[in-house]
Amino acid sequence: MKALSFILAALAIPALSAQAADKAGVMESYFPTTDGALHTGAQVRAVPDTEALKEPIRKVNERIARIPKEEQAAFVNDFNAMQRPAYNADLWPDRKDYDEFIAAWEKTRIVPVTQVAVGLQKTEDGTWRVLSITVDARTKRQIPLTISALRYDSEKNVWISNDGVLTPEEYSVPDTSVFGAQTGTEWSLQQETPLGSTLKTSLRVTRSTDGKYVYLSYVFDERVTVTGNSFAHGAYLLRFPVPTPGANVGKPGQR
Repeated sequence: MKALSFILAALAIPALSAQAADKAGVMESYFPTTDGALHTGAQVRAVPDTEALKEPIRKVNERIARIPKEEQAAFVNDFNAMQRPAYNADLWPDRKDYDEFIAAWEKTRIVPVTQVAVGLQKTEDGTWRVLSITVDARTKRQIPLTISALRYDSEKNVWISNDGVLTPEEYSVPDTSVFGAQTGTEWSLQQETPLGSTLKTSLRVTRSTDGKYVYLSYVFDERVTVTGNSFAHGAYLLRFPVPTPGANVGKPGQR
């Protein structure tokens, strides 16, 4: 932790040259942009209580197996572990079983994987680069996040990668999400490559509607177009506490 703090201080120095009048578009409301500050948070993941879910999931699987095969896919697609499922009488003919499932699902915890820090710095060409640092889980060495390779054009509200331009759309999820209700922007790029693959890149920045957290999600995925097999994939979810009293890592319902 001490070494990480030293690197954060070193990273902050170059950004002091940014002028107070500089504007980073929609990113201003999420991350520090004009004083070289870095926003400290963590890469996080959802950890379900597998023991509590074991019996409720066994019952659901049994009922899905009884549904005609041509209908099973629809049930499975609707059954997203990152979203609290709505009541379905075909899966839970006894409402008590549904209530038991939800009670087990709500024991899911949001836990930190590793500490991260992120900020923005104005570059000479007028775009913004991401200042970032984290610790590699395998080598324990301090490294920048892959999003540091992106550049943000605040006037056009787009992110620029080596593969192309990520364009924005409004994004929101309801409070049925395991991470809670959020609103923000998702920038994405999808293109066919000369090698016969489909490349998808997305960067999403949101704020929880309870005002406690800022989330940053990055996904890179390249698949063989014909078979759909993935041969390059990377993804992480970062969470930064908004500086208000009592904001800490919690579980669904406490976000």
